[in-house]
Amino acid sequence: MEDKVLGELEFDRYVWWRSMNKSILGKDVVVELLIQDEKKEGILDVQRKAYQTYMENEERYIKEVPRYLLDYYKWNFEEIDKAVELEEDKQKDTIAEDALFRMCKVFFLFICRDGSFGWTLGSSWSDEDFAVLLSESEPRVLQTRDQLRHLHKLNDPVLGLLVHDGDKHWKGLEQHQFYGELENLEIELKGSVEEGISTEQRQAYITYTQKKDELFKAFSKMMLSVYVGSEKKAEEMLKLGIPINVKTILPKKLCIDREGNFGWTCYTEWDKDYVDILLSKDRPYVMDRGDLAGLTSDDVIIDKEMGVFFKDYLGLSSTVIVRLAGEVRTLPFSIDISDGEKEITDVMRKSYREYLKFNETLWEEIKEITLGHYLSYYDEFESQYDVPESMKKENVDKEKVMPMVDFSKLYMTEEGRIAWLCEFPLAQDGLAYEFTDGWIDLITQPEII
Repeated sequence: MEDKVLGELEFDRYVWWRSMNKSILGKDVVVELLIQDEKKEGILDVQRKAYQTYMENEERYIKEVPRYLLDYYKWNFEEIDKAVELEEDKQKDTIAEDALFRMCKVFFLFICRDGSFGWTLGSSWSDEDFAVLLSESEPRVLQTRDQLRHLHKLNDPVLGLLVHDGDKHWKGLEQHQFYGELENLEIELKGSVEEGISTEQRQAYITYTQKKDELFKAFSKMMLSVYVGSEKKAEEMLKLGIPINVKTILPKKLCIDREGNFGWTCYTEWDKDYVDILLSKDRPYVMDRGDLAGLTSDDVIIDKEMGVFFKDYLGLSSTVIVRLAGEVRTLPFSIDISDGEKEITDVMRKSYREYLKFNETLWEEIKEITLGHYLSYYDEFESQYDVPESMKKENVDKEKVMPMVDFSKLYMTEEGRIAWLCEFPLAQDGLAYEFTDGWIDLITQPEII
């Protein structure tokens, strides 16, 4: 067909299309103009107007969008870094526009039925194309091209521009100061296209906005307590005004469920993974990634002393962030309750409080105990392994022996016995560091499990 505004077009599956020669992102490229018409009902005037708007503003888009693409790259850098091997000039802190231009290319200008429009791009870091929505007040990068093709958006009076991901969530974007730097923070609100945004979600976002600096301060204090060994020591350091930097954990996403529970999904540099931090209760709580979505279940316990637990057939399961062997770790915390009511008791809370008292001296004591265990079983160890010179009886010390220990979980019995479980050479059934009556005992796992 020959369109008076769009030119000569051909129809293919769900779009009218033609090719255009453009210079975008430092490249001379052939961009396909795609005019959505899923049911072949004809091109709409709103789409013609969208094309005219794009052409009138094309030079501005070409100049502005790279900044948003750089933000998107840095925002998703951890996942990109896992997917491809990046050169020095493509690292998070060194990436520049020319390096980014070599990594992505514009393929399509897509115009939706409602007059929304944007680019679809390919990249060297993913087999799946992504998109940039251009027709709003400022560009918005979308995770997939299907979000543009099946575009569902709303301009919420509280949350601003939201775009549905085509699955279970509305997505927004804001910026927040974390560790003195302005960072992008994705907003993810649970809900279908039909459900939209609930009143509870809007109120939750208002609450978060009002308290976000206070929440980040509490979050930073929680992490400082992990690093220095106790909340008491962290409070002393904060009172003295000692500058603290715990940038090894960074909020990447604000998640809000239908009932108004909210929290951050954070990237953890120590294990290149993610944890959820519940923020909408009395204090920050650590959870495994994805657990924020399960807070409305009847099988959830939020205990002010011990954290957030999920009931399962083995008992109760949670997640803790701890510092072991001088390194911060994210590990499971399990309470073994074989039958009966799966609840947290005062006995368990008391045991947990006693365990926390060990935190300041925990690591040094564990090193001494582990060295003693190694020396006690050295002859057996030497008979089964080719012992390196540094691990010989006369050369080994408490620092060298600890890398042999592989901590697996914090474990508690129904009676309140609590221990760190670990794997260790020559301990076929595993070892456990049990905390009781002000002492740490090294036992075999069958003695407590």
